[in-house]
Amino acid sequence: MRTEKSETRTWPNIFGFGLLMGAADAVPGVSGGTVALIIGIYQKFISSISTCLDFTKNLFPSESKSVFFSAFNFLFLLGCGMLCSYYIVTKILIGPEDSPGLLRQDTTGPYIFSFFFGLVLFSIKEPWNLVSTPNFKHYFLAAVGVLIVFIYTNFTLEESSGDSKAMLIVGGILALTAMLLPGVSGALVLLTLGQYHSIASSFHGGGLEPLIYLILGGIIGLFTFVPFMQYMISEYIDNTMAILTGLMGGSLITLWPWKEDYDIEGLSPNLGISQIIDDFALVSIIITFLFFVGGIAASYGLKQLEVKNES
Repeated sequence: MRTEKSETRTWPNIFGFGLLMGAADAVPGVSGGTVALIIGIYQKFISSISTCLDFTKNLFPSESKSVFFSAFNFLFLLGCGMLCSYYIVTKILIGPEDSPGLLRQDTTGPYIFSFFFGLVLFSIKEPWNLVSTPNFKHYFLAAVGVLIVFIYTNFTLEESSGDSKAMLIVGGILALTAMLLPGVSGALVLLTLGQYHSIASSFHGGGLEPLIYLILGGIIGLFTFVPFMQYMISEYIDNTMAILTGLMGGSLITLWPWKEDYDIEGLSPNLGISQIIDDFALVSIIITFLFFVGGIAASYGLKQLEVKNES
């Protein structure tokens, strides 16, 4: 079984990993947890959060300070990178309400989704490689993971409830949990709840109140979900990675490049082959495919980055 490297990495590498994770978290259908799995830091990421939470809950025991500061430094650098890239990527991909970004335009939306479709598709094998001896149970759990995403993406909530304070807190809990799970996108959760555009706008100066309630929900999510995930990784890593493989596979449903509409508050249905041929020019389809190949190349590049940092 392939295991993750646990040695300390240099700060530029950690900051760079944060940049990649933040960029992924900004795209509906992609998760920072997915990128963490691809580059080989997912288990360290979860265990570091768990270490910091335990240190806080135990009222800062002196004997754990060195372990805490090591975990905190890792998360701080990672977090700085994530915030920087999230700000830049949402600015480019989402943009303000009156000037849609690349992801919200019919002409460029398919290219962005196609890139991440290729990235995730080529990377599905990463969590599966952490399953020591795959058997029928693991294949079944992977199928369950796909089913979970399929059911979720076909479940819609009324947009009118998305901006209430209570729903923003709920959105923070669900989005933070999703951001930590490979294959389950926090941005997709917010999109489904009708909160994605308002949160992205708030992040770029459109009023801090929605962001404050979302962060509050995220803190609640941290204290509830991370200990559970750390336990699952420690005690049931094979089963956990099998489910995560399914979640990543299921996320391909939402990353399908061709959709009915790109500039909407919620999820948009995917287009079938005949509709794609009717609605998109051949040149656009070819360019979309090239972005798909680019996503595969990016996945390969991320793996080479992991190998380089492990050597």
